[in-house]
Amino acid sequence: MSIKHLIITMMAMMATMTINAQTATDVATIRKNAQAGNVKAQVNLANMLLAGKGVKTDHAEAVQWYLKAANKGNIEAQFNLAYCYEQGYGVQKNLDEAVKWYTKAANQGNLSAMNSLGNCYDTGGEGFDKNYAKAAQWYRKAADKGYGPAMFNLGNCYYLMKGVDLDYKEAIKWWEKAAAKGNAAAFYNLGYCYMKGEGVEANPEKAFSYFVRLADTGDARAQFEVARMYQNGEGVAQDNAKALEYYTKSAERGFPNAQMALGRYYDSGIIVEQDYEMAAKWYLRAANQGNADAQYNIGNMYYNGMGIERNYDEAFKWMEKAALQGHASAQTGLGLCYYYGNGVKKNKDLGREWINKAAIMGDDYAKQVLKKLK
Repeated sequence: MSIKHLIITMMAMMATMTINAQTATDVATIRKNAQAGNVKAQVNLANMLLAGKGVKTDHAEAVQWYLKAANKGNIEAQFNLAYCYEQGYGVQKNLDEAVKWYTKAANQGNLSAMNSLGNCYDTGGEGFDKNYAKAAQWYRKAADKGYGPAMFNLGNCYYLMKGVDLDYKEAIKWWEKAAAKGNAAAFYNLGYCYMKGEGVEANPEKAFSYFVRLADTGDARAQFEVARMYQNGEGVAQDNAKALEYYTKSAERGFPNAQMALGRYYDSGIIVEQDYEMAAKWYLRAANQGNADAQYNIGNMYYNGMGIERNYDEAFKWMEKAALQGHASAQTGLGLCYYYGNGVKKNKDLGREWINKAAIMGDDYAKQVLKKLK
């Protein structure tokens, strides 16, 4: 090592030691001031203990310091203490206590506390009953003061008839206000309403505009909707290449419906070269997340050895999962597994029973199979 490099290394080490020493000094000063009754220091120390910044994480001690500052009327401490009670950080989860402290902060004008109060009443919890009317009231207080998350939540109340009368137009009004504040979930809901014509005249072009703005921020659900609209030419010119692009983005972010759709592209050879291995890969990812279509498709691929080694046990497993979700084609497939004893002990009666269920649901192939089995 050169003398120059050694000097630079030593200087870097000394700088690091100085920073660490300074940090330790700062923490000691904050703790000393907190112990002396300085409210700001108490809140700062609690925040550090809660997040483990500069000190070892200690949620229980954080709660103690928040409590001291909260009792002196500090809004930030009241809010954070309420959050600790709501989440069970450093103290046993207790929504009554959470509501008590959120209310104190809300009564001092804290908009986040008003929204959190609304959420407590909206969702309820162990030992704490839901109260949609109170939820809507608190959401409105914060929404009227321009708080975006509360605007979104109030819109949900009108859409889902929680504590207020069902009113799609009011829902859209508040979602539009929330969207103007950058609320991503509001963009999705607005796109859905314009797509379905709920509260507004159906407008696929406007729906697409909302979805694509959200999709381009990386939202997987919106990416799926954009892909679907490109695929169907709904609100935008039909474009399978664009559909594939957005399905891929959504699928890679783990959205099961997109994974299913992407698998279908590779399965059928639309736009991309037909590739059963890729199809099986995407079907399996979606199937593992509970998508019934994908469960049937991967079951079918295992049954026929397409893109994956034939395995009747796996075929039966996935057919059964999809069949129990009411998937008619899977019920037919499951019935055939039972009838011929593929992946399961042969049981012709149970096989016919499953195929009959599918036929009743309108599955044409099931009807054909039943005729052959008679």
